[in-house]
Amino acid sequence: MKRFLKRLTLFLVVLAILSGIVGGATLYWLVAVNPGPEIKLSYIEGILGRESPVFYRDGKQKIGVLFQKAHRQYLPFRLIPKPFINAIVAAEDDRFFHHFGIDIPGIIRAMIANIKAGRIVQGGSTITQQTAKNLFKRKSRSYRAKLRELLNALRLEHYYSKDKILEFYINQFFVSGNGHGLGVAARYYFDKNVNKLTLLEDAFIAGSVKRPNYYNPFIKKNRAAADLARKRAKERAAYVLGKMRRLKMISEAQYDQAMNSTIVFRRGKMSFALNTVMDMVRDGL
Repeated sequence: MKRFLKRLTLFLVVLAILSGIVGGATLYWLVAVNPGPEIKLSYIEGILGRESPVFYRDGKQKIGVLFQKAHRQYLPFRLIPKPFINAIVAAEDDRFFHHFGIDIPGIIRAMIANIKAGRIVQGGSTITQQTAKNLFKRKSRSYRAKLRELLNALRLEHYYSKDKILEFYINQFFVSGNGHGLGVAARYYFDKNVNKLTLLEDAFIAGSVKRPNYYNPFIKKNRAAADLARKRAKERAAYVLGKMRRLKMISEAQYDQAMNSTIVFRRGKMSFALNTVMDMVRDGL
């Protein structure tokens, strides 16, 4: 019996090693050699709904912007403030610059945390996976759909730089109504351009992308609910700031200054002021 158990154990160990080798080789082939056909930039830009600007007769002064299905103010990577990039990475995927689209340690860590809690308290999806999910709109929650999402994440990582993937993600997260992306979020929550956001405001927006309505005081039915949303917003921003501090993205002094500040919401318009002119343009199309 002991001899049989030893052989069985040896067989299982060898099988596990071989499975690991085959799995590793398959993963390497998918990541480095052939993740699938390229996702064309024109296709992605079509989904992201780039601006369609309307100008005065001089061709220079902008009247406003027409959109297809969503309202966005598209920001190329070079115009995205570094503090916000740090904040979104800290909030959503702190190993973003170190994984290949799928974060194996992150998945294992999330599984352990969820098992300990007895419920789902942590996700293992990377920014790349979330971008793939948003671009391709998973139609079901089946394992096949999830696998397709993982493969699309590998395709994004293979054909695009980390900076470009971040650009896609930062311009597609939901804000409110038909508004999407950082440019709209800065104007909607604080009536600011993105380059005028404070560190605390960056942390709040980055922390709110998964549950924007939960933290949004503008859509609440009464003052008590709005005050609760503001409290949640500060707590979420504090969480993001704490992660940024631990990751050495900000100094202790920057952390203290932001934590001692108040999030002052000032609702801005998610469109240009000349709505009448824009309506006339729309009617003429």
